[in-house]
Amino acid sequence: MNYVELIKLITHGEWRNVESQEVCSFFWTEPDQSINIKFISGKKAGKTDSHKFVKLYLSKEQQDDCHSLQFQSNLFTSKFSLKSEDSHLFVSSKVFGDMELEKL
Repeated sequence: MNYVELIKLITHGEWRNVESQEVCSFFWTEPDQSINIKFISGKKAGKTDSHKFVKLYLSKEQQDDCHSLQFQSNLFTSKFSLKSEDSHLFVSSKVFGDMELEKL
């Protein structure tokens, strides 16, 4: 898949944390160039966190065959890894934490 398809997979639908069972979703906001998480259920239900003013870093090769995205701001990096549409999403981020998520 290319990086656009990967972003669509991550930002469309809901994800459940396999450890905590919390449900969340991700979305992009253009004005502040941020990737955001919204918690739908669990202890953090209703809470939203944002990794703002990020840039997506990909090599030319990664743009066409992409299984991970790295968003970086001045202070932090958020990495999203997804091997296929049916696999778990792994998130490693100082903003969102480290999570293994399954698509609902």
